Formats: sequence, C-alpha cells, structure tokens
Amino acid sequence: MAGTGVVIVSHSAKLAEGLAEIVEEMNDGSVMIKAAGGADGGRIGTNALKIQNAIESMEDRDNILLYVDMGSSIISTEAAIDMLDDDLQEKVQIVDCPIVEGAFAGVVQATITDDVDEIIRVSKEAKELSKC
Repeated sequence: MAGTGVVIVSHSAKLAEGLAEIVEEMNDGSVMIKAAGGADGGRIGTNALKIQNAIESMEDRDNILLYVDMGSSIISTEAAIDMLDDDLQEKVQIVDCPIVEGAFAGVVQATITDDVDEIIRVSKEAKELSKC
C-alpha cells in the first residue's frame, strides 16, 4: 500500500509551510506531506492550481487528505478537486477540523493506520482538545 497523503492549504504560504514542518516531525516517512499555501507572488490568498499540483503529486497514494484554514481556501480546494481526473478525485477528501491540531492528529494517526475513516475521525476530534 502507498499510504496517505496530506495537503495543507492556507491563505499564508508561511503558515502552510510551517505547519507542514511541524507535522513532518511526527511522520515516520509513511505519510507524504505537502504545503499549498498562499497566492501568486507571495501574496495572502489561495491558488487552485497550486493545490491541484500538490494533490496530483500524490496520485500514487491510497488516500489524500486536505487540511484547509478557512473561507476561500475551501472554495479553491474544491475547485482544485473538480480539475482532477475522476479516479484521483475518489481518493481526495477535505477534512473538516482545526487546521493545526487536526493535521497534527491526522498525520500521527496516518503513521499508525491506513484506515482513512479512522484518520479523519481522529482529525475531527481535535475540535474538542482543551488547551488549558
């Protein structure tokens, strides 16, 4: 099995890259992690083509999970998914969770299991984490 791919989509390239760096620390090498943040020219925003390219770079993965920050990142991610071929679209899911905590929990879980439903469940549980 090829395992899980994770794409981190944020309006900020720095946030996406920083979060990818953090979650990579928890990766045992079995999860492919890509950052797809920011708009062209280093501006704040999102870019559907950048997201599409990140997803397509993971086409050999069994599942590709997309962790997004808010607003137009969801719209751009949905547009990127629409541009994929049908077979690849079937492997891709947007995970509705807090981007930092959810991506962290999801990557940890993906190093333990390839069960995509379990990875998503654990990612979504991050909504309930108390920080105090």
